[in-house]
Amino acid sequence: MPYVELSDSLPLYYEDHGTGRPVVLLHGWTMNSSFWAGNIPALAAGNRVIAPDFRGHGRSGKTPDGHTLAQYARDARELLDRLGLTDATLVGWSMGTAVILSYVEQFGCHNVRSAVFVDQSPRFLDGPDWRFPLLGGYSRLDLAEFTQTVRHARPLAIKPFIEACFAKTPPSDAMDGAYAETTQTPTEAALDVWFDMAYADFRPVLPCVTVPTLLVYGEQSKVFPGDLAGWLAEALPDAEVERFAESGHVPFVEEAERFNGVVAEFLHR
Repeated sequence: MPYVELSDSLPLYYEDHGTGRPVVLLHGWTMNSSFWAGNIPALAAGNRVIAPDFRGHGRSGKTPDGHTLAQYARDARELLDRLGLTDATLVGWSMGTAVILSYVEQFGCHNVRSAVFVDQSPRFLDGPDWRFPLLGGYSRLDLAEFTQTVRHARPLAIKPFIEACFAKTPPSDAMDGAYAETTQTPTEAALDVWFDMAYADFRPVLPCVTVPTLLVYGEQSKVFPGDLAGWLAEALPDAEVERFAESGHVPFVEEAERFNGVVAEFLHR
């Protein structure tokens, strides 16, 4: 199994498939590279697909340190540099998109050819000037309630969150399997990066994403309802939208074949 040892000695696990121009798949909160299993084979036809597990997630090293979007972005850059990857496409699902935006905030579009955002908002918390918060309305009180539930009764918070990711409720065994994968992320690590993401506001970073960007958004998303994709398309310098009518927060799972085709065509262009 491939690992790189990061500069702070943490072992970072990654999947590595195919050959060609690099495509880096960045997963969501408490998830890991296994969630891309239905996409990697198709995308690796003509591309080199790299799918890391963020620190503290999946098979990467567990540490109490560095659970911020900024550190995850620095880890992603170190992975690119260590593997000698240039001209890469960064594909971020949910928190993975926030990591892309933190990467751009810190490094510009260094070694980035293009980007794919999969159902993520640049700001979680609600406010008088923001129409697209998490779940359609996410206050500081909601944040406190959710994080306390994660800390003291984790399944009661995470299992409903996983269910809300889908347009249609998946079978119970699939839900249980997904939840089991999330338990590989220690609770304190999960909470640290959740708080960091909740208070982040990447709207000022959007004009700096100067590379072509594909916006893949589920029209039935409960996690980010409303036409967030349309708003982002106006805010980004070079963006196009692909809306997935039968999907919620996970179009790469719910409409995997179409997702693979749309992204492959974008990569080809």
